[in-house]
Amino acid sequence: MYSTALTSVVMRFFMVQFGCRWSVILGGLVSALGLSMGMVVTEMYQVYLTFGVLTGIGFGLACTPSIMAVEQHFYKQRMQALSVVLSGVGAGIVVFPILIRTLLEHLAWRGTLWILSGIALNLCVCGALMSPVAHGKQVHLMPLLSCVPLRNITFHGMCIANLFWSFGSTVIYMYLPSYAMDQDSSFETSVFLVSCVGMASFTSRVIFSFMGHNSTLDDMTAILCSIGLGVVITGICPLLFDDYAGQIGYSLLFGFYSGYWTTFLSQASRELLGPECIAKGNGYLSFMIALGSIMAGPAAGLLIQEETEFKYAFYLAGSALLWSSVIMMLFKYQSCGLESFVSEPEKNDLKIPLVDRSQNDCLMKGEPILV
Repeated sequence: MYSTALTSVVMRFFMVQFGCRWSVILGGLVSALGLSMGMVVTEMYQVYLTFGVLTGIGFGLACTPSIMAVEQHFYKQRMQALSVVLSGVGAGIVVFPILIRTLLEHLAWRGTLWILSGIALNLCVCGALMSPVAHGKQVHLMPLLSCVPLRNITFHGMCIANLFWSFGSTVIYMYLPSYAMDQDSSFETSVFLVSCVGMASFTSRVIFSFMGHNSTLDDMTAILCSIGLGVVITGICPLLFDDYAGQIGYSLLFGFYSGYWTTFLSQASRELLGPECIAKGNGYLSFMIALGSIMAGPAAGLLIQEETEFKYAFYLAGSALLWSSVIMMLFKYQSCGLESFVSEPEKNDLKIPLVDRSQNDCLMKGEPILV
């Protein structure tokens, strides 16, 4: 996951130079190569290099261009289109744990990697279907090292919140089956919990796509973030994990929250930054995902080794998810407060463009308006 997120930032120049189609095709080839090379490894460091780094680079090459292709092709219903596309992530989380478990039972891990490499090659087919955008509709991207998105104070909050969200969710994805097995659940039922996360994530993304044309930075955002605080607080996980029904309930709650959060970030980033800055803004968010994911595994592992119980890792994940919601809400209301205290002449002096939220078409206005 770290390699995927970091590659989305570092290899962005390839997408700008060659377009979404060839970037996704190359990503499919590289990820398939990493998975197939994983079949012949004999040392653990080779697993890191093939399955971890090389496959992650391939997925990173394919991830961001896939989102950008949707951004460029859809105009009036862009939010709905993004939500439906991102719901595919939830569908994958539902299908692949069950598929991989079945493959492991019949083909062992080497055969499973071989099949997965073939599946990854389908990214090439997906990339070939991404037709280039007409010249008049192209989004002119900013220079790679541009810092324009960082001028928006609310976007700072999104980046910090994304760091905490990535940290907490990585811990849960990594240790959810292990925690369930530690509570005497079978391997099969423990793996199914990840599919439950995917089902809830898919559902929340679809629901989010039909919430209407209003801004995602309105009061609904604050309400959903507050709900997230209540349902995802992992401090209650020991009570839920005493029986399998509670484990499923926890997985569904976490999946619903995480599905909403990822869809919200994509749309909110566009609203805050506008179409010309969206690619760079997503790059900064991807970097924070990479940073959070690379820290989460070792930190939780050290905590589990020290305390010898999985529940403490989930306490850590819960506190990180709590802070992600709190920080986003604080920055949101701080930004609203700033707007109410700035006079009209001061607004004209700021000369910061804002997206036209009344139309939700994410086009930059010509006149200067306060963000």
